[in-house]
Amino acid sequence: MTVRFLPGSRKQKTSLIAGFLKRFKIAHELVRPEQINTRNTVHLGTDPAVEVDGKLFVDPNEDALKKILHVE
Repeated sequence: MTVRFLPGSRKQKTSLIAGFLKRFKIAHELVRPEQINTRNTVHLGTDPAVEVDGKLFVDPNEDALKKILHVE
């Protein structure tokens, strides 16, 4: 499973997702804003997003992340 984390400009939401990935020790790639366009990923940048195996999930909450990443 390939997980990429695209931080947004909303710091509170970004820190919640980053904390989740750290807490459950999910191996992920942090994508910087300048890398977003080079990967053909459409993302506005205000809300954080998680890309899992090519599927983009914008601003997922903790329950959604558990289902997306198959974590209990």
